[in-house]
Amino acid sequence: MLHLTIKDFDLTAIAESGQCFRMTSVGTIDKKYPVYKIVALGKCLLISRNPKGDTDTYLASCTESEWEEYYKHYFDLTTDYECYRSYADPSDEFLKTCMEYGTGIRILNQEPWEMLISFIISQRKSVPAIRTTVEKLCALSGEECFIDSSEWHTLAPEIPERIYFYPFPDAGTLAGFDVEEIGSTGTGYRTGYIMEAARKVTTGEIDLSALAETPDEALLEELLKIHGVGIKVASCTALFGFHRLSLCPEDVWMKRVKEQFYSGSWPESYKPVLGVLQQYMFYYARLEHEKDKIKRTGRENQ
Repeated sequence: MLHLTIKDFDLTAIAESGQCFRMTSVGTIDKKYPVYKIVALGKCLLISRNPKGDTDTYLASCTESEWEEYYKHYFDLTTDYECYRSYADPSDEFLKTCMEYGTGIRILNQEPWEMLISFIISQRKSVPAIRTTVEKLCALSGEECFIDSSEWHTLAPEIPERIYFYPFPDAGTLAGFDVEEIGSTGTGYRTGYIMEAARKVTTGEIDLSALAETPDEALLEELLKIHGVGIKVASCTALFGFHRLSLCPEDVWMKRVKEQFYSGSWPESYKPVLGVLQQYMFYYARLEHEKDKIKRTGRENQ
């Protein structure tokens, strides 16, 4: 078990900020510290606050070399997020509150292919339903893996001594499934969208690796060519899969925030890092204090 010290890092805020669907709590240490299972990069990681340390100390199931080689980049830990927060206008009390509430959020470096399919699935689905469908889609591959979690079992008995997981299937694997197989995971009307995306990536019609080098607008333009990908899915894929930090996905919550607090238009000075700033707003507005207030305001303005 690896012992870590990480500043400006909040596992719960990251898990609940709408950017990933395979980061879930599998147990709690001392009835206080959630243990998160993260399936990414073809691997599985368990990570939690260290119950015997201060607020910046963590436990992780990987080796030190794995942490340095994979997870430090995955969690974007070499980036100073205070620099992003410094873009906020000092007079913007709403954003200030959001940033204080969500300090520790980081934009994960996730795989573009997984993000594309995950956010296609996310259309008109709740987060629990998205997670269920993504897990079933991964299980279709049949590539069951496991990690030894016996040390974690001693800390939180509800965690089994082995944790099983399925890596996210690549485009070629998904392209090999038929409509019934993909539809059996709960994809519904999105089944055809997923199959077309798999076909385009497999044949090279869409080259996700090459898109990593294109400007933001060109990236969005290419993603929008995939049937079933609208501007929100394209923006989510660009932000969370390609780390395009100036792009701001707008769901119903963010549209309400923009209307209520910014008169329908984001400040120009925020735009270079708007994708980061909107994560603080999204986490605060959707999950906590502003939820009912924004709902009421939306109804009043109709």
